Amino acid sequence: MPTYRSVQWSYQNTLAATALIVSLIAVVVLFFVADGWSEAPWLAWITIAVLVAPLFIPMVIEVGTEGIRVRLAGLTVRTIALEDVVAVERRDYKPLREFGGWGLRWGITHRHARAYSTTGTSAVVLTLRDGQEVYLGVADEPGLMDTLRLRTEA
Repeated sequence: MPTYRSVQWSYQNTLAATALIVSLIAVVVLFFVADGWSEAPWLAWITIAVLVAPLFIPMVIEVGTEGIRVRLAGLTVRTIALEDVVAVERRDYKPLREFGGWGLRWGITHRHARAYSTTGTSAVVLTLRDGQEVYLGVADEPGLMDTLRLRTEA
């Protein structure tokens, strides 16, 4: 049973949603211009689904007895044991410059950093025993920090 849970959606990120909508419009126009709707309607619908789906795939960050778990579309992509967390802080950062955007990202300027976020320019940053930094983007940063401090002190 999680003691903290945050659910984020890509459509909450204005930049990402705008980019996907513009791409969707471009694809629809191209299919009309190239007459793709009559030649391969299945391809048109698959392409549209691939562009729309990322907007509605949730990223969930939970803190529970097993540690910190990051899930995307219901699949666990990372679990961090609470014993491995040596520091917790809130930090402003530049997602595009430092990680190449939002989502599940590896650091560009921070070689040993990972980011799990769909929106915003601030995150709760965990420093792990091995020196890696994990950026967790959530709507309730103070709530996550309080939960992690209580869990890691226990």
